[in-house]
Amino acid sequence: MDGFFETTAVEGSEEEEEADDVDEETGEVVSRSGKSKARNGDLGDSSEEEEDDDEEEARRIREGFIVDDPEEDEEGRERRREKRKRRREEKEVEDENLDEEDLELIGVTHPDEDRVQAQQSKFKRLKRGHREERPASEARGVEDIFSDDDEGAEGATAGRGRAFDYQGDDLGDFIEEDEFPDEERGGIDEDLGIRAPKRAGYADIQNLKDSGLGEAALEDMRHAFGDGDEFGWALAAEAEHNEENLDPDKPLELKDVFEPSQLIEKMLTEEDNIIRMTDVPERFQLARKPYKDLTQLSGEQMEARNAEEAAWIATYMYPHKRNLGLSLREPFEQAIKKVLHFMNVEDFEPPFIFPNRKDYLIHSEQVPNSPDPNNPNAPKYTIRAEKLLSQDDLWTIVEHDLKFRTFDEKRDAIHKSLETLKDVLPEFSDTVFDDLIPLAAQIDDLQDVQDYLNFQYSQQLREHNVEQAEANGTQKRARGTRSVWDKVRAGPAYHLVRAFGIAADAIAQNAERAGNRTYTEDSDKRPDDLADTLVQEPEFKTGEDVLTAGKAMFVEEMVMSPRVRRLLRKVYYEQLVFDVHRTDKGLKQIDEDHPYYEFKYLRNQEIKNIFDQPELFLRMLKAESEGLVEVHVRLPREKTVKNELYRAIESDSFSEVADAWNALRRECVDVAFAKLHKVIARGVKDTIKNECENRIGADCRKAYNEKLDQAAYRPTGMVLGTIPRVLALSNGAGNRGDAVCWAYMEENGRVQETGKFIELRPGNPEKFLEDGKDIAAFVELVERRKPDVIAVSGWSVETRNVYKDMKTIIESRQLMGAPYEDQDEDRERQDPLDVVIVNDEVARLYQTSKRAEAEFPAMPPLTRYCIALARYMQDPMKEYASLGKDIVSISFDANQQLIPDEKLLKYLETSMVDMVNLVGVDINEAVADAYTGNLLQYICGLGQRKAAQMIKMINLNGGE
Repeated sequence: MDGFFETTAVEGSEEEEEADDVDEETGEVVSRSGKSKARNGDLGDSSEEEEDDDEEEARRIREGFIVDDPEEDEEGRERRREKRKRRREEKEVEDENLDEEDLELIGVTHPDEDRVQAQQSKFKRLKRGHREERPASEARGVEDIFSDDDEGAEGATAGRGRAFDYQGDDLGDFIEEDEFPDEERGGIDEDLGIRAPKRAGYADIQNLKDSGLGEAALEDMRHAFGDGDEFGWALAAEAEHNEENLDPDKPLELKDVFEPSQLIEKMLTEEDNIIRMTDVPERFQLARKPYKDLTQLSGEQMEARNAEEAAWIATYMYPHKRNLGLSLREPFEQAIKKVLHFMNVEDFEPPFIFPNRKDYLIHSEQVPNSPDPNNPNAPKYTIRAEKLLSQDDLWTIVEHDLKFRTFDEKRDAIHKSLETLKDVLPEFSDTVFDDLIPLAAQIDDLQDVQDYLNFQYSQQLREHNVEQAEANGTQKRARGTRSVWDKVRAGPAYHLVRAFGIAADAIAQNAERAGNRTYTEDSDKRPDDLADTLVQEPEFKTGEDVLTAGKAMFVEEMVMSPRVRRLLRKVYYEQLVFDVHRTDKGLKQIDEDHPYYEFKYLRNQEIKNIFDQPELFLRMLKAESEGLVEVHVRLPREKTVKNELYRAIESDSFSEVADAWNALRRECVDVAFAKLHKVIARGVKDTIKNECENRIGADCRKAYNEKLDQAAYRPTGMVLGTIPRVLALSNGAGNRGDAVCWAYMEENGRVQETGKFIELRPGNPEKFLEDGKDIAAFVELVERRKPDVIAVSGWSVETRNVYKDMKTIIESRQLMGAPYEDQDEDRERQDPLDVVIVNDEVARLYQTSKRAEAEFPAMPPLTRYCIALARYMQDPMKEYASLGKDIVSISFDANQQLIPDEKLLKYLETSMVDMVNLVGVDINEAVADAYTGNLLQYICGLGQRKAAQMIKMINLNGGE
């Protein structure tokens, strides 16, 4: 090993040692006294005695060096000396280039002092002592631990203060500091008492006043970058938030422990607590969350609002009430008004209103009787009662109430914008708003008015919002540029638009034949000649540019006209048909066996046929979303509609100029009609789609209601309401060799015993087949447990064989049910034990669910399946309620997959709410049994949060 290493080191010369004392970062020569190490706890001046120690230490280190090649080491030292020399020269040149004015501009008024302080902050190693070893009054900063006098310490402290406190200090990047490992840096901060360093803010523009810039330049900088305090509110809020988080006395909250997603999942957010404590039905709170609160309205305002809303809802619901004559139109509207009062003022839900406020839902009238000469005392009148609203209608009113809230809030927003325009433009007047807002009957009508408002007056509204933001001192927003249409409206091209001689609103009025006709006025110049006179650089360089901009503007005014849209939307709903066109992808995939084949070439499908088959239209839209077909909206008499618009816009003059203008007008009508077709067709498809989904949802609700409307199984002779003891069996898939699992459940819902049978097939004496060896065990189980009914189910045809085997065994072994009193014969009777094939749709979902694994972790899935069958026999409603959101996995209608799960869940929930309120829930049983507790959330006024809170408070009070 001695051959690989040299044990002697070459000692450097004094010149080299001096060169080694040059600071590597600043390039300046540093005396050895400046490199002396301060001992732990001693931050005083370095002594000559310490210098001797350092020299001896350096000599010992040099003697222990390992040198591989003296020549290479000499060349390395030579390169380092040249590099440090160049760095020192570059530093001197850079300092010379920064004159007094430059340093003053960037905020450095005493460069020499700052450079000295920067040098004093250079250190290589820090040995920390305990904070307790020096009093706070004698604490010194990190920068001055190597300083030789108090003056240097004060300078370092001042420099440190500027480094931390100066907002927007641009010199921070020019001052290099020694870097420490993370653990050492954390320890230094701890010694200095640093907790949260102050965040640097934005540079203050006011400090640039002394920079020599002129007032105009400063004003330009303010416009470009602001005054420097635009985001002060955000920094203050962040600082306040940090202070709150660092407060040791702040109580621990749930949001400090759990993730926000976990709090939302467990319903533990502050919003959930508000819902629990607010005395309003939870379902109403969740549904009305996006809308403003109506409790602030006075009694008179609420009465007027309910009257308007009742009339609005009646226009939608009355056409579907075919059993009501015209004479009942007014009573029908009054009934809706009263229901709205119950819902919006008294906060009653439909299951409470229907049985307890039924008098308001029935209209009675006296019908005169024909006089009977044989019976002069016969009553002169007969009371005839008509049921105006059903319980399903009440839920429909709830949905329409939410839609009306959207309608009302959108209308209020438009009125607010109009008030703003009246403040900005004192002479503001537009008959479009005065005429069409009162006529708006649906949200689409108001959306048309809103689009017109944004198109016509966007510039004024934008400027007003900017002025309000600046006046209120809120976050300043940059002034946006004008839109293309605003530029055209303010430029010479708009003279061409006026030359069309008629407004878009007047075109619709002429086509509707509403009021007096507005006649079109022709210009005295042809359109192209007029456009040539309106050329203006740089936007409109040629007459063609002016003509193109003018046509586009006039087309856009027709497209944005609420009256034109209202006219065409009415025509579309009355005349439209749907055509289906297959795509190239659909041509390859849709064959005769494909489910979409029936409408692959569908044509001329009218709306009335769509509503008779709502699933057909939804499947068409689904095929369109998959890219297999395209569903087109078409007007069979489109040419007739266009001709009506042509007559409404054309002038009656006969001249070459008039013909040119009429041709241009017809061209604009064609372009506008094409644009409006896309807008209206999209809205029509969405509206019809929503109606078709509602119809399928109503069918699912009806089917679910039938499933819920069944009591527990009642064996022969038992009193209605008695819970049976159930023995449930299943062979699952029924494969050869599969065992028959079973579970026995008492009337209290507890599983007392489970097991399985391997051979349960009865024998056949004619074929010399013996009974299965488990038949004896089955008979013993029945005689010991005495079930009231045997439930059988599975998911194969073998289930039927198990059912037959059970019937055979019971008949051959004479297994009897519970005895009961025969009221007709006045004696006690016993019938053979009942065997029932059970609906297993809930059991299939339960057997592999997490809930089943938590309740019965040691049992196989088929045994859990049997447990669910037994529970279903005892109370089907509890089983359906226990599924929660998984209820959408059960099939209620062949087409339910065509509607979103959220919408389907809403319909199913209303059915559960109706049935639970009809049956009722025993609160004591709900507290003791989790399965019964699942029903509590469907009671009127409650929900998941309120029901859980109620059970929690009852348990906290000892179950009372």
